[in-house]
Amino acid sequence: MVITLMIGSFVAILNQTQMISALPTLMHEFDVPSSTVQWLTTGFMLTNGIMIPITAFLIETFTTRQLFLYAMGIFAE
Repeated sequence: MVITLMIGSFVAILNQTQMISALPTLMHEFDVPSSTVQWLTTGFMLTNGIMIPITAFLIETFTTRQLFLYAMGIFAE
């Protein structure tokens, strides 16, 4: 369990680092100012903040198998 939590924390930090390093490229490719691109960081952090309690609720409500099958069904379409 601890290893899973450590890997999840590492992936979250890695995702944020990758997004931050991509901001200059996004600004250049889409020809937008930095203030507009900063909303990507804000949206990313808000989404993470909202999904953490939702994930805790889903884990308490459904089994791991059900969650996996629902997720695969949603993303496979």
